[in-house]
Amino acid sequence: MRIRLAEYKEGVVTKVSEEYEPKKMDIEFVDFVYSQNIFLDGTVEKGLETLTFRGRLASKIQNICGRCLKAVPKRLDCPFEFFYEIKGKEMIETLDDLRETLILEHPISFVCQESCKGLCPQCGINLNESSCACVPPKGELPSNGFSQLKQIWPIKNRSNHG
Repeated sequence: MRIRLAEYKEGVVTKVSEEYEPKKMDIEFVDFVYSQNIFLDGTVEKGLETLTFRGRLASKIQNICGRCLKAVPKRLDCPFEFFYEIKGKEMIETLDDLRETLILEHPISFVCQESCKGLCPQCGINLNESSCACVPPKGELPSNGFSQLKQIWPIKNRSNHG
C-alpha cells in the first residue's frame, strides 16, 4: 500500500483498506497456500514527524501437513503495527513490511496432528487413514529406529552428558 502523505491530516486517524493477490506478493509456499485474496483493514495516523499504520491482514489459507500432505484449511488473521519517519518524504510504501509480516506467519513445520503417521515411503498410502502391507526394505531401521541407539549408547552413559 502506498501512503501519500499529502492526503492525510496531522492528528487525524483515517481508515484504510486494500486487497492483495498472494501470487503478486510472492508469499505462497508449497506447504502454505492462500485460498483467497488478502484483505487489509487498518488505520493511518499522521503525526508531526512519524506515521502510524496499524490494522489486520485477513485471508483463508491451507496448511499442508509435512508428514501426510493433508491440506488443513485455516483462517489467517494477522495484526500489524508500523511506524514510519516521514520528515522530508512525500510517500511511504508499506508493501515490503506487509509481505514480511505475512511471511513470518508461515510455520517452520506444520503437522495436521501431533500423532500424524505420515505416508508409507513405499506405496504412498496415508497411514492415518489406513494401513498397508508393505515390508521395510532390508537394511532399513525398524519402526522404532531409536532402539538401535540404545545398543550403541546405553541409558547409564546419557546421564553423564546432559
